[in-house]
Formats: sequence, structure tokens, C-alpha cells
Amino acid sequence: MQRAASVVSALLLAALAADILVGVFARYALGHPLAWVDEVAVVLFLWLVFWTGAFVVRSREHVAFEVVYELLPPAGRRALALAGTASCALMLAVSLPKIVDYIAFLSRERTPVLQWRLDWLYACFALFIAAAAIRFGAWALALLRSRWREEL
Repeated sequence: MQRAASVVSALLLAALAADILVGVFARYALGHPLAWVDEVAVVLFLWLVFWTGAFVVRSREHVAFEVVYELLPPAGRRALALAGTASCALMLAVSLPKIVDYIAFLSRERTPVLQWRLDWLYACFALFIAAAAIRFGAWALALLRSRWREEL
């Protein structure tokens, strides 16, 4: 699953690079900028960031501020990590229905050039929130097991 998600991220990045190259070529070699290139680049970048953040980058690789955390003994780290992961999982899970509702509302709007529906464009955000909630919940459960020190 991780490998497939990484392949999707790589394909999104390749498509973004190709899109930008097409735009640069059209603008400077042909002297005729293409309006749709910028819109496609924004959509690809949006999907790339949220897809990769949700399914490719491991929790430990995300940016974190650990100044207080590093000063605590293992039991304190466990308590702080458990409180943080459980509260994040809960807040993300509670917010997900409203996020999905708002994204569904966006079906009425379209992008300016290509007329793509905004609900399809922003669906990646709902995927990100759901995946993050699941990952934080799984991490919280792992901190409750007997081998919790491996999770710190």
C-alpha cells in the first residue's frame, strides 16, 4: 500500500513537472502562454501535497516541536504523546463530516479555465483528514500496548 501511494505521488510530481515545462515552452518558445497550464499546476500541486502528506510521509517525518517532549522521562513522553495523538485523532474525526459536507457544497463551483468541479478538486483534503485521523488513532492505540516504548 505504501509503495502504491509513493508511485501515485511520483506520478503527480512528474505530471506537475511536465505541465510546468509545457507552460514554459509555450510561453517562451512559441510566444503563446496557455491559460490552462497554471490551473493544472495548482490542482496537481494541491493533490500532491495532501496525498503525500496523508499516505506517503510517515508520522515521525512530519514537522514537530519536541523541546518539552525531549526533556521528559519515557513515561511522561508516553503520556504527552498519547494525549496529543488521541486528541488529534478525535478532532480530525469530528471535523471530517463538516469538511465532507463543505466539499460537497463546492460542487456548484468550477475552476475558471477548465471548468473542473471544485468538489473533485478538493476531495484530496477529505482524504488527508480521514487518513490523518486514522493514523493518529492507530498511534494512540499503539501507545496503549505493552511495547509502547517502541512508539516514542
